[in-house]
Amino acid sequence: MENTLKKRPCTEVKYHGLYDGKSLLPYAIERNWELKRSKINYDIEILTKLNQKSITIKVSDPVPFERVHAILCKILRYECLFDGRFFKMNKYEVDGIDITAEMRENMLSYYEGKRAYTIFSQPVNDMAYKRGFCAWERYDKKALQMDQMFYYIGFGDGLTADLRLALFSEIFEPLSEYLASLQKIQINCSQPPKQRNTKCPQCGCKYKISIPSIPSFKDKIDSVIQGYGRTAFNGDNIPEILKRTVNTRNKMLHVDAKKEDAMTGGQCGFYIRKYVELYRVVVLSELKLWNADLENELAEAINGYNADFKKLRIKKK
Repeated sequence: MENTLKKRPCTEVKYHGLYDGKSLLPYAIERNWELKRSKINYDIEILTKLNQKSITIKVSDPVPFERVHAILCKILRYECLFDGRFFKMNKYEVDGIDITAEMRENMLSYYEGKRAYTIFSQPVNDMAYKRGFCAWERYDKKALQMDQMFYYIGFGDGLTADLRLALFSEIFEPLSEYLASLQKIQINCSQPPKQRNTKCPQCGCKYKISIPSIPSFKDKIDSVIQGYGRTAFNGDNIPEILKRTVNTRNKMLHVDAKKEDAMTGGQCGFYIRKYVELYRVVVLSELKLWNADLENELAEAINGYNADFKKLRIKKK
């Protein structure tokens, strides 16, 4: 983005996006709310109807365009947690001037991604929606790298399914540690303690001491699934999925081409969706927005997904 546009004072920004899907989406949401940042009021209107999303931000006093654009991008990412998709930019205006061509070169690639996941119902109440947004801002600040990986790998184009799975699985190591630090989950170690021979410095007697094993990468993914993924992975053979996920990650990222028991390309595409849904459940739970209605929506979507791709699923025997 050119510096002249970034610093340009503005009072209104309008974004219009389209989702180019095969069918119409069941949207009819109009939302009006307000944010206050550095003594500046931002009046925000969001209209999502069928396959279109319009966002208008009006500012109480002129501020640099980059500040309004930053809030717009946060809204798009927050909305994506519910929509399960981005609405590709169709038009972008600042104070009535069309800047679509310039902004298309400056928006991060995932905002134009075509990947789509389960649609979750948004909070009906605008205040609940706003509280969730402010909580998401705090979460995003603490978990910025994980969040960016989620959006880039979950929604961006241009990567093969096996590489997407390998990269996306990397999110769950820091995510599990973050959740464990909040006492939301417990990371159990699947390996027994190690025994080490040692000698008493006083009497010279030999004896063994037990050293706890360190939780593996697989253990950390499993801890998140056990805490938040029972619906997404219901009926699946989780130990086998974990083994193949780790093997796929090692094959792709450690360049171990001979690694056996990795997922096929089709299975990678199938399970990357479930891992994306798992991350969404975690974040919406952290925002205190996950509820029984959303759980039912996910269960219905996963049941349909499992039925459509029976041959790719790794089921319990």
